[in-house]
Amino acid sequence: MKARPAQRLSLVLALLLAMVSIAVATAEPVDSQFTQTWERTDRPVSTGQVSRTWMWGPEALTGVLSEEYAESPGGQREVQYFDKSRMEITNPDAVDDGVWYVTNGLLSTELITGRMQLGHDTFEERQPAQVNVAGDQDDPDGPTYASFTGRLDAPPAALLSAIIQRVSRDGKVTSDSSLGGLGITATQIDEVTNHAIAEPFWLFMNSSGTVWENGGYQTTDLFLTPYFATGRPITEPYWAEVTVGGTAKDVLIQCFERRCLTYTPDNPDGWQVEAGNVGQHYHQWRYDQQGPTIPQIYYVINIKGAETAAGSIEDGVRYGATFVGTATGDVSGTFN
Repeated sequence: MKARPAQRLSLVLALLLAMVSIAVATAEPVDSQFTQTWERTDRPVSTGQVSRTWMWGPEALTGVLSEEYAESPGGQREVQYFDKSRMEITNPDAVDDGVWYVTNGLLSTELITGRMQLGHDTFEERQPAQVNVAGDQDDPDGPTYASFTGRLDAPPAALLSAIIQRVSRDGKVTSDSSLGGLGITATQIDEVTNHAIAEPFWLFMNSSGTVWENGGYQTTDLFLTPYFATGRPITEPYWAEVTVGGTAKDVLIQCFERRCLTYTPDNPDGWQVEAGNVGQHYHQWRYDQQGPTIPQIYYVINIKGAETAAGSIEDGVRYGATFVGTATGDVSGTFN
């Protein structure tokens, strides 16, 4: 039976009220500790003081969210997603030491293993992420996070040896002696994970530059500790042919616990080493690829009564009703 205009108007109002509630929840300002963490490395990039890779991104990808974490108060912790990572406060009652009070999640580890962490020792088993680590996301040949699943226990490259190994999308590794001419070597072997770190990445992790600190720009260590942003290496460094902006090129990729770094030799200074979009990729994997689809409620209101609409979008399909005219709900059309 076709709903009467009054019934449709009731649906509209209910959806609008729900949307207002959601809008209030997600319109809160970024947590001050999150802001401070972002500003240290990315405010100088945002204001044009320096030209280098973003460590978080120009702006937050989401509002402040609550996610399940067993050891946090009430089993929930405060997080916020950025293109390059996720900030999190696991213990809000801890003393803010300016370093580890706000952490970035072990997102690369979760994406590669398929184990979504819900507590110190609590995990949800999923599939490794079929999301491209680097380059264009529609590149059918570049390696995904799942490409590295079988490489976590690979032995380290010999110290100071040339990095000449390639990884393919299916996770196979081959040697390409022509890459030796690029002069990229293994410069450090991590004592915890027993993986070699490529020289460009180790230099980046220990670099200095302009940061925002104590209310002003300063030149100091870019990272408070070499492993703060990346965590420890969980794979060896591998070359891969990936498509970037529609052009195929050789890119060196190495995944660490928290992020994957890339090195592109022909990029301009400051952008040869970049942090991948692991925050964006993880959010896609956690909420789009693996989790249930959550309808996105939307609405349009014109105060003068010219247009009122409400409904939801699920799997790209819109559901709801559109009313054009006055607040009494003169129906000009519906969708699905």
